[in-house]
Amino acid sequence: MTTRTVDPVQCMALFVSDASTARDLDNAAIRETVDRTLELLGPDECYARAAEVFGDRPETALDRIQWARELCTRAMAVPAAV
Repeated sequence: MTTRTVDPVQCMALFVSDASTARDLDNAAIRETVDRTLELLGPDECYARAAEVFGDRPETALDRIQWARELCTRAMAVPAAV
């Protein structure tokens, strides 16, 4: 059995994006959000902003990073439509 590893940079990008955890995002929207956030901020800024959230609001950060990881795992496992 093969286990798929999620790119942590993609998870951090979704984590710091303006995407709402209350909204049901489809795979294309997740990939678009991740790509847009990485283009705007870059990986280093995504990590810096995530660290700030974990420092300032740890009670909400854990749920959001788990949400981001679950969505990225699902969305990145599916090839983008051509």
